[in-house]
Amino acid sequence: MALYAVIALKEAPAAVDEAVETKITAPNSLYKIESGKWVVKDDVATAKELSTKLGLASTTSHIILPIRGYFGRAQPDLWEWLAKTDV
Repeated sequence: MALYAVIALKEAPAAVDEAVETKITAPNSLYKIESGKWVVKDDVATAKELSTKLGLASTTSHIILPIRGYFGRAQPDLWEWLAKTDV
């Protein structure tokens, strides 16, 4: 499993939210930071594959970044969720 940041661009937050919520169904695989901003755990190998899986590749303004490490200030439950991931 790999971690990815999925970020909506421009006016796309609702479309990205819908795609992530309907296409990623494995338990404990999603963390919503805020509308249009997600951390996703999935077994795809690349960000492009995740974009295609979500159905966003050719229709919605977004960016997907693999997460190899992380640092920052955020709500405590995000850090707890990240600590529970097995990646």
